Amino acid sequence: MKNHLLTPLRPVMLLMLLTLLNGCSLLPSTAPSPRFENLPLADTLKRRLTFIPEEAPDKARTLIGLIRLEKGELRVVFLTPYGQRLTTLIHDAEGSRFEEGDVPEKMVKEAFPVSPAWLASRLEWSLWPAKALEEAFIDSPWSVSIAGKAREIRRHDTLIARITPAMTDASREETVILEDCQGRYRLRIEPLEEPAS
Repeated sequence: MKNHLLTPLRPVMLLMLLTLLNGCSLLPSTAPSPRFENLPLADTLKRRLTFIPEEAPDKARTLIGLIRLEKGELRVVFLTPYGQRLTTLIHDAEGSRFEEGDVPEKMVKEAFPVSPAWLASRLEWSLWPAKALEEAFIDSPWSVSIAGKAREIRRHDTLIARITPAMTDASREETVILEDCQGRYRLRIEPLEEPAS
């Protein structure tokens, strides 16, 4: 009797499963990462990172980032402006993740309303040369182009982010602005000490 009742539901269940699978395939994938050896970074970068929500600029958060590249791993230690270690972002062959810091988890969630993968990709788009991103995006739906004074990152034809200046990379001591059209965030990356003129 139970099998008899389930028989008419099988096509409906199958249709629901197919719809769910189709929905998952429409979600944006993570952009391919450039090769680590393409990053002109030998020393630890010291940067001030300010996360500015587009809809609530008064809720901007500023952190200090110590950025290091070692053995195929991008590691960014985030400190509060007072020097407490908030968390460490690790991006390697296994993906992106936050490692526990010296403050309560609640503070980390308040400071980072973004995922580790989001943050790692935005740092890559801002620190790697455009050429390295071009090479990484080959045979993927992602692309990078230069439009005036900005670098634009697209997925298919959709603008995901705009980075200014266009030719920035980790070897340059300059302020970089990333406008995230997808996440509706602005990320300002500034050297802690401006170079002497």
